[in-house]
Formats: sequence, structure tokens, C-alpha cells
Amino acid sequence: MLAANYDTTLDRAADYSFVLTIQNQAGSAINITGATFEADIRSTTTKAQAVEFTPTLTTPLSGIVTFSLTKAETKTLRAGEGLYEFDIFMVLGGVTRRLIYGSVTVRPQFTNDV
Repeated sequence: MLAANYDTTLDRAADYSFVLTIQNQAGSAINITGATFEADIRSTTTKAQAVEFTPTLTTPLSGIVTFSLTKAETKTLRAGEGLYEFDIFMVLGGVTRRLIYGSVTVRPQFTNDV
């Protein structure tokens, strides 16, 4: 199974999350109970980790996991396009799979006190 490409945009200095439903090749959700995830945003130039997503198994029997970043985490990112990329790996039953990858665009915040 090849990883899916998904480019995303987030707002700097704001909470951010998205839900991923993990399915088999037939399109049926899989049980992800016991799965672990590695998911982060990295600089496109240095490949250094900028922030790490927090995964939460929302409904594991239905393959649903939520990935989130806090306001404090997104505030550490520089605004712009082409600065960051991300990917998500899942380890389940001893098998590691890259699920999704893409570029990250960060929109600036304009309120200083956020």
C-alpha cells in the first residue's frame, strides 16, 4: 500500500487537528487498537523536526485516529509555503506503514497577543 499525498494548510498560533480513518485496500476501516504512530512536521531544507503531532485513537475499532497540534506548537512555525513537510507512519502488528505525506503551508497570525 502506497502512502497518500495530502497537502495541508494551518494557521500559526492556533490549535490544529485532523481526523484520519485508516482503511484496508477494499475501503473497509481496520481495527487499529494497539497501533502506534510517528507523525511530525519537518523543515524541507534541513529535515529537522519542527513539531510532533499528538495522535489520539479516537475510535480504534473503526480505524479513526486524531492528530493534533496545540497553539503553542503551531506558534513555533514560520509562516509561508514550501517551508515544511509532514508524514505519518503507523506500526501495527509489527508492520510499519507510511500512511500519508505532504507539504504544510503555515498562514501567519496578525494579532500579537495570541
